[in-house]
Amino acid sequence: MSLVSFLIGGGALVPEIELPTSATVLELKEMLGEVIEILVSRLTLTFNGTVLTDDQVVGEFHWGNFPTLLLLQVEPLPGNPEFLIFVNSNADQTVPVGISVRETTTVDELMVKIEEECGVSAENFTLHYLGKEMEFNFPLSAYYISPGCEVEMTLNPTDN
Repeated sequence: MSLVSFLIGGGALVPEIELPTSATVLELKEMLGEVIEILVSRLTLTFNGTVLTDDQVVGEFHWGNFPTLLLLQVEPLPGNPEFLIFVNSNADQTVPVGISVRETTTVDELMVKIEEECGVSAENFTLHYLGKEMEFNFPLSAYYISPGCEVEMTLNPTDN
């Protein structure tokens, strides 16, 4: 079985997906949806400016070199609603803390909310999602944060 590999750009995260050439674009989007935890119906993939349709077979394209970069667009949630995400800390094994956010909430705004909720100074922790450190000023949508996602809070080492 022949496999193809894709890098999925469009946000701060760039997941890599590998699948057989017999797979459809819908199957690619389903795999991607599992990785970034976003409903497939919100995902649009493009290659060289052309929108890929769900029924197209991956092996029908002349991609060039692998991994091939595809551009991902995620349809925003209607009305920019608030939703709950969960923050886990590496410092303890307690229940994750629920934080109310929007897709347009920035990482630094999320850090302030965590500081208020958990009592840990934003200077003393970093945030990670899907293994990537989250950067200030990026909206949560750049990391494909959606309702129910879990963000990791890593306490910075202290100098003693």
